[in-house]
Amino acid sequence: MSSWRFFFSCLPSEHNALIDPGEAPLVLGRICRHWREVVYSAPMLWSSIHIPSLDYSKTPANILSGFKRNIAAWLERSIPCPLSVSFLDQSFYEPVHGEHPLITQLLPLSRRLRHLELAGNAQFFLPLLRLGSEDLPLLKRLWIRSNRGHLALDCINAFQIPTLEDVTLRVSTSVDPPSFPFRWSQLRRLCLQCFSVWTDDGSEGGLDLRAALDVLRLCPSLVHCEIRVTKGSVSDPTSGVPPIILPHLETLVLNQYAFHNWILDVPKLRCLRVGNAWDLKASNLAPHGSLSADIDPHSLASPDGLGGILQAFPTISHLRLSSATGLVSQDHFALFGPPHDLCPKLTHFTAISPSETFSDAAVLAFIKARMAIPTPLQQFRVRFDRPREVDIMPELETFIADGLRVALEYPPPQWNFDAREGLPP
Repeated sequence: MSSWRFFFSCLPSEHNALIDPGEAPLVLGRICRHWREVVYSAPMLWSSIHIPSLDYSKTPANILSGFKRNIAAWLERSIPCPLSVSFLDQSFYEPVHGEHPLITQLLPLSRRLRHLELAGNAQFFLPLLRLGSEDLPLLKRLWIRSNRGHLALDCINAFQIPTLEDVTLRVSTSVDPPSFPFRWSQLRRLCLQCFSVWTDDGSEGGLDLRAALDVLRLCPSLVHCEIRVTKGSVSDPTSGVPPIILPHLETLVLNQYAFHNWILDVPKLRCLRVGNAWDLKASNLAPHGSLSADIDPHSLASPDGLGGILQAFPTISHLRLSSATGLVSQDHFALFGPPHDLCPKLTHFTAISPSETFSDAAVLAFIKARMAIPTPLQQFRVRFDRPREVDIMPELETFIADGLRVALEYPPPQWNFDAREGLPP
């Protein structure tokens, strides 16, 4: 039993298994004959596969045929287990008969597909996406990222499969996303990034904020949601609109916040990300009962938009303010002191690229004010785009001794004195 646990622990956890002789499961079969017999007779070890892109115009025919045979053998070893398959094709393959050879290899296995991730030309995916629930009875995850061609929904049956729980779409389509034929109420994870296409009637499709809210209203079971708004709205879509109740939602990512009223009722939210903030991977789920927020103030609908979000979420414990398009202003920092005193449970604060008006003296005053409230800071980090004005660390020693972690990052000086400059190396 312990040997089986060892073999399974060698498989990757962040992605599907790779067709790489130096990675599990292939490498496990190269250790000795006994291991090879065990590994090649264990279908679960072969139940996931990542199929990478090939350059079909330059790769020799014998290499291509060998690649197809290796994939076929891998899939054969996985019988009868449910399959997790990720397929990537960035080579702009131009098939003679309109079908991709590796996609056609997956068709006979459709009844075993549980997780399916497709990236490439949308037209190549159609043979799989035309299948319905009878041919895809186990499918729970469907991720589609199309870098070429637009997705026509009139010939897609896979969106209607009743077992789907996890959907990612990064596509160009003329259809408004709320019209997609998903069984929205059963989705637990949703990522939408839908771009408009040009037709004879002009631009069609795409996703504005009103449509994004319509989608959220259709999905009461969501636990994780990421939505990228790809076109503007004429007016505030929240005016006179009842709240959208998402009782299970833990993670919400919005690329913009262009409405004035927060209408989302999200009692279990633990991670909120709004706008084009830096270092997106740094957001993690906060402890239960708390909230981690990563906010770009410049993506909000109005200058006082940040205050509105912070008021809506008094349980924020971890907050990062950053922006890929501007500086975090002094007015934003003022929200955390009198008379506003927002985020009373804030313990971890990070700001990236604050404006020059947020001086070192202002930093010191900010920290002292937050350390004087019932829930003091535990960590304070700021990355400046300006030189240091004054060393405030000595005045923070008492707080640091009590456990406060402080990181003040300044750009390196443009010039340093070098006494050896000009001497021979």
